[in-house]
Amino acid sequence: MGKLKERKDKLNRSVITSVVLHLLLIALVIWGSFVTKSGLTGGGEGGQVIDAIMVDPNAMVENFNQQQQQQANAKQAQAQREKKAKQQEEELRQKELREQERLKAIEEERLKTEQQVEDQKKQAEEQQKQAQEAVKKAKEEQKLAEEAAAKAQAEKEKVIKEQALAKKQADEKAAAQKAAEEEKAKAEKAAQEKAAKAEAAKAEAAKAEAAKAEKAAKDKAAKEKAAKAAAKKQASEVDDLLGGLASNAPGTESGGASAAGQGGGKKSGTNSDGDMNGYIAQVRLAIQAKFYNADMYRGKTCTLEINITDKGTLISVNAVGGDDGLCQAALAAAKQARIPAPPSKSVWQQFKNTKLDFKPE
Repeated sequence: MGKLKERKDKLNRSVITSVVLHLLLIALVIWGSFVTKSGLTGGGEGGQVIDAIMVDPNAMVENFNQQQQQQANAKQAQAQREKKAKQQEEELRQKELREQERLKAIEEERLKTEQQVEDQKKQAEEQQKQAQEAVKKAKEEQKLAEEAAAKAQAEKEKVIKEQALAKKQADEKAAAQKAAEEEKAKAEKAAQEKAAKAEAAKAEAAKAEAAKAEKAAKDKAAKEKAAKAAAKKQASEVDDLLGGLASNAPGTESGGASAAGQGGGKKSGTNSDGDMNGYIAQVRLAIQAKFYNADMYRGKTCTLEINITDKGTLISVNAVGGDDGLCQAALAAAKQARIPAPPSKSVWQQFKNTKLDFKPE
């Protein structure tokens, strides 16, 4: 605005100066048209010179018209100059307004840019802060994960060691049980072979005795038959000789009771009591194989009631007497044990609801 005012003052001074100069020029022209100097000289010596002023009306009118035209032209020029000045002033004002708007827009854009820069800076700082927190959190989580992994590894190693120790103990126990079972099986086999040999010898003796008895019975029957035939023949001859007079002669009463041969051999087959005892021993060994704390319960006993299928599958097992701690451990071992199938239906019928005394060894 200060610059526009300064230019407007300069324009006003120029216009005023121009008007003053034009008025001065017009005054000089008018004055020159009214004054004409002429020199009149008389003849002879002593003559006088007379000054006279002659006024031309046409020239005055023409000068007046010229002055009027000049004034009109001056007014028109002044009006044009004023109009042009106003136009220039308006243009300058509009230009200044546009410049102000442009500067305002630039300032607003600058402020907006600064705000955006500030927002971006804050956002970047916030993102950086979040990233730092995320890194810190990730480090903490990694530390926790590493600690958890180390703890898990330690637990795993501990479990592996315990399992290895338990396996070693179980293997040693299984090896001892296997050796005992092999020794027991060997002894049982030897006893069974001995019993079988004894039974075979006894059966052979019984068979020989039966054959001997049968032969004696046959010989006796043959003798009785021959005696009976001889007696019958003799009676027939006597009848013929007496001419039928003697009838119904008493014949010799034969003691024809023939001895029936008895099979003195015993029924062959398995000894059910022996099979039952052997199967009970197998079930006890199967439970013992899953019992790992025998030393804690040494000298104690638990009575188990076991119900199984004919395939050896466990249906139920209950403790009906004995030490409570041992019964709890024995129940757990029985549920994990692989009970063998009974050797026969009769053994299963006897065993399926039997009571078994379990004593850890």
